[in-house]
Amino acid sequence: MFERVSLGGDGLTVLVGTRNGKYPSGNSVLVEDDLTLLVDPSVNVVAAGVDALGCGVGVVVNSHAHEDHFAGNFLFPDVPLLLHEADAPAMGSLDVLQASYGSDWAKIMVEQFNYRPRGDVRTVTDGEVLDLGRHRVHFLHMPGHTAGHMCLRFEPEGVVFTGDLDLTRFGPYYGDANASLDDTIASLARLRELQDVSAFVSFHEAGIVREDLRGAVDRYTAVLGERDRALLEFCREPRSLVEIADRCIVYRKRYESIPWQATVEAVMMGRHADRLVRLGAMRNEGEGFVAI
Repeated sequence: MFERVSLGGDGLTVLVGTRNGKYPSGNSVLVEDDLTLLVDPSVNVVAAGVDALGCGVGVVVNSHAHEDHFAGNFLFPDVPLLLHEADAPAMGSLDVLQASYGSDWAKIMVEQFNYRPRGDVRTVTDGEVLDLGRHRVHFLHMPGHTAGHMCLRFEPEGVVFTGDLDLTRFGPYYGDANASLDDTIASLARLRELQDVSAFVSFHEAGIVREDLRGAVDRYTAVLGERDRALLEFCREPRSLVEIADRCIVYRKRYESIPWQATVEAVMMGRHADRLVRLGAMRNEGEGFVAI
């Protein structure tokens, strides 16, 4: 189920999920207007059912093509579905979706997160505006987490849905095949500089952030620097990527319940290592890396 939290009093509502949207839960956004919009229908929306929304939905937006964000899409098969053009193909083909992850998760995608291919996805690009009536939705392409990850700005409230730039202590995630550390850094810089924002709404855990908005982005971004420093310290002597992954710099400890942890550690910290090589702080040593 979910808890409704109104922002602005004119139809903009956050559907707060279990434990403030802790994965696989999430915080969806509902805008009741002449055209009613639902953003990222979560597993909580699925559990509650369509009737719990209390209104008809005229358009669904996925901030990006990840399982917890499209879990409720299947409830609205005849409703227009919007994604950024870079992520839209993943909602049309399970093979494309799996390629974007870099993993074979077909069974999980279909059975646990209700994946249904859609051949009618409508694409949007950075800067497009959707007029709902009293509200306007500005689509902001903020890649890095995925190639097509978007934030959404709702006017007139000045609320920004940050999607999976989720402002948590865990820090940014860029472990998929189509993710990018460099793009993540650029997107966070752009998010920090947005003007006249009244609140951030993240899909996971941070939830609704109303105060010290730039500070929230700065603390989240600072995790990237922490990962850099931990990697450089560990690589005072040459280390292979397997050794780096086993260090658990991203997750901070080993979780037996997360079978993909080693893969994510290797991909994400490999991206840190490659970036630090470009910056001259590390060099390649055989099949591994060493700090300079």
